[in-house]
Amino acid sequence: MRKLLINGRFLSGGETAVNAVARELSAALHQHSIAHPNGWQVELVVPQALLSKAEATGIPSRAHGRRSGIIWEQTELPSLRYDGVILSLFNTVPIFGRGYVTMLHDAHVMTSPDSYSRPTRIWREFLSRRAGATGNYVLTPSEHSKVSLLEHGIGRAEQYGIVPNGPGNVGRVQGNRAIFERLSFNEETPFCVGLSSLLPHKNIGDLLSAFARPELANIQLVLFGKASRADFVAAGHDVPENVHFPGFVSDEELAALYDKALAVCVPSLEEGFGMPALEGMARGAIAVVSPCGALPEVVGEAGLFAKVGQPDQIVSHISRINTDPAYAEDLRAKGLARARAFTWEIAAEKAFAHLEAWGLAE
Repeated sequence: MRKLLINGRFLSGGETAVNAVARELSAALHQHSIAHPNGWQVELVVPQALLSKAEATGIPSRAHGRRSGIIWEQTELPSLRYDGVILSLFNTVPIFGRGYVTMLHDAHVMTSPDSYSRPTRIWREFLSRRAGATGNYVLTPSEHSKVSLLEHGIGRAEQYGIVPNGPGNVGRVQGNRAIFERLSFNEETPFCVGLSSLLPHKNIGDLLSAFARPELANIQLVLFGKASRADFVAAGHDVPENVHFPGFVSDEELAALYDKALAVCVPSLEEGFGMPALEGMARGAIAVVSPCGALPEVVGEAGLFAKVGQPDQIVSHISRINTDPAYAEDLRAKGLARARAFTWEIAAEKAFAHLEAWGLAE
């Protein structure tokens, strides 16, 4: 059996999108190796302090070394590269040695540098270049991310394998409609959902401009996440009264929002994949997105596109969804069908196929 040793340091982090992907894909790789025996044995490798968290995943786990955090990853994890293939699923890689497989989710630190602090940008770019060094291999969730990384000199095309994401836990749970108690409208009110982020590449300003238009005055916008109304105002945005900020929401609450929303709105300038669009479609929300980054790959012909800097297009799309039930129902059906093409089982199958193609099973 060839060992696939997954770097489990992501278990020490918060509930970020990247950590969620690492958790989902780790579980899928383990399940796939059992359901379709392929000569690979999957293990989570973690510092001692994370062993109980690793064991709770149900994936075979082992503690290794005495240190923790990045120091553990850089000084103790590399010694296991002779024991199996070390796979890191969260934009990181040991600096020393070779033969590592790393999932680089995007090239944002290079394509959207203003969204990151200078130290973060320098460190992330350094790790990306290390991940693409000779003898290493890169998994990435979209053709767009692959092209972007290659354009910035990260590795060579033959070192890359594309592994699209599947929906996260939001796609599986039962919606908790208690979220509407936190909002000033009920679930029968027409509304849309988006991410509350001040990162420049998320381009939420286009959404705020669209929902300030009189055509959308009776349609609500729910922006979930870290940034509050006060944060947007402080950043110089005009925030209309029909925009709501519930803060962080649980997977169950987000599922309830998607279940009832007219649309999930993703106006980003850059996305390495576009998980909100996929999860929204999986719950029946229509994707209204920019034609940027990997969003066209994810949405295909199942959603609607609005050019960056043209909020009138967002207004037009949402107005028609709200007033044309047959049109909206057709788009919902297309979105649901499109979302079914993205699963973690498929992702695991593709990942193993890349490992085999690179000769790492030998």
